[in-house]
Amino acid sequence: MKVVLNVSGFDTEATFPDRDIEQIHKPLIEKFSKLFEQKQQRVVVFLCAPPGSGKSTLAAYWEHLSRQLPGVQPLQALPFDGFHLPNSILDSNYVQREGEKISLRSIKGCYETFNLTELIDKLKQLRVGDPKWPFYDRNLHDPVDDMISVDKQVVVVEGNWLLLDEPVWNGLHELADFTIFVDTDPAFLEERLVNRKVRGGASIDDATKFYQCSDAKNVEKVLNHSINADLTLYMNQDGSLAINE
Repeated sequence: MKVVLNVSGFDTEATFPDRDIEQIHKPLIEKFSKLFEQKQQRVVVFLCAPPGSGKSTLAAYWEHLSRQLPGVQPLQALPFDGFHLPNSILDSNYVQREGEKISLRSIKGCYETFNLTELIDKLKQLRVGDPKWPFYDRNLHDPVDDMISVDKQVVVVEGNWLLLDEPVWNGLHELADFTIFVDTDPAFLEERLVNRKVRGGASIDDATKFYQCSDAKNVEKVLNHSINADLTLYMNQDGSLAINE
C-alpha cells in the first residue's frame, strides 16, 4: 500500500507491504484499542527505534490506519523530537566525553540534548488530562511548546530514547501501557541516513562524515543500550517488518 502521510510537518509518500498490514499493523492497532476497552482510560504506547528506521513514518501510518479500520479507537502519534532543548541552551552548555569538553549543540540528537524533566511531566499529564504537546519545527530547527493538542484516547509516543538504559530514562517505560522496539542492522541504517543527508544537499563525503561523528553513535546507543520492550519488531533491508519471538 502506498500512502501520503504528514510526517514532522511534511507530506511523505510511504509504502507498506500488504503482508505487514495484515499480520502486524492491523493487529497492533486492534490490540491498542482493546487495551483502552479494558482500562477505560488513555492508553500510552511507546514506539522506540534508532535514527533512520522510519519510526515517525510508522507512527503516522498507524494513526492513518486507525481511522480506516471499523470498530477501533483512533490513535494519535506524538513525536519525541519536540523535547529537544532549544538551540540557545545547546549553544551554551557542554558535556564531558572521554576527557573532552563537547558542546551540546555539536551532538544535537543525543539523549543529553533532550529535556527529560519536561518529557516526564507531559507523560504524567497524559494520565489525567489532555495536555498540549511540543513540536519540533524543522524550518526553525528548534522546538515549539504546546503546538499539538492531545485529544485521542490511544496515543503512540515515538522516539529514539524512550527505552534508554540510563539512570532516570530507564524508568520511562513505567509511564507506558505497552512498549515496542524496532531492531535492525546498523549498516542498513547507515545507508539510509547517509542517503537522507545527500538528498538534503550534502556531499557524499560530508554525509558520511556526519554519520560517523554523530548518527553512528546514536544508532549504536539505541540498538545496544535500550531495555527490553513488550514487543520487538525487526526491520528487514526491504523495509518490511517481522516480529521477534
